[in-house]
Amino acid sequence: MDAATEHAASILKVAWARSLGIGDRDIAAERTHVLIPEITREMTFLNLFGASVFLGPEWAVERAAKLSNEALGSERGLLEVAKDRAAHRARAETILFTPDYLPPPSMHPSQAPLISREREMAERLERLCPPDDVAAADLDEQTHWFTLLEETMDPVACAAYREWQGFVANMTALTVADARRQGYAKTVALIATNVALDEGLVPQWRAHRTNTSAWHLAEALGFHRIGVLATVSFG
Repeated sequence: MDAATEHAASILKVAWARSLGIGDRDIAAERTHVLIPEITREMTFLNLFGASVFLGPEWAVERAAKLSNEALGSERGLLEVAKDRAAHRARAETILFTPDYLPPPSMHPSQAPLISREREMAERLERLCPPDDVAAADLDEQTHWFTLLEETMDPVACAAYREWQGFVANMTALTVADARRQGYAKTVALIATNVALDEGLVPQWRAHRTNTSAWHLAEALGFHRIGVLATVSFG
């Protein structure tokens, strides 16, 4: 791990620890088990850069101790832990990041993309996309938008991010269905990522494990898979 990656990794670990309400050193190479009140009605497993932590009530911690990280990092594994506790809403996300600026696409200046930073243009794009795609991208919850426009001024793709825990930019992207696989999302996601780096943030991409198009896009940009977050509610 080079110096830039090591520095970004330490930032991400601190951000995640704060998000989970645990100590900065609780995300350890050997899995840490953190007891939380059962009233929270949720269990969480995080694996990040090979370090991991499990949060749950005492009975869940006892069961999780017998399972592998691979099992706990899946919906099926967490549902198994809470199978007799009315488990529901299981979710597993792939986590990716990049510590480095992404190389811009080679193009003639006359081909430079037309980008809108206005929220209204991102909202126009959402109205052109299927509801499931809109929900997955969650553009409404972001604060910085980069929407690629056609010559007709119609939006075709948007990448966006929101500052998280003061150090991290959570990235996302959305493309209209008939404009996919043409490089639009990659172009705006590259721009958004480099702007986030300019702001001193560590770009991070979180995508549901079944949302392969999202993490394939992130990997195509140069993001690296660094872990998984899995949660399940119970009771």
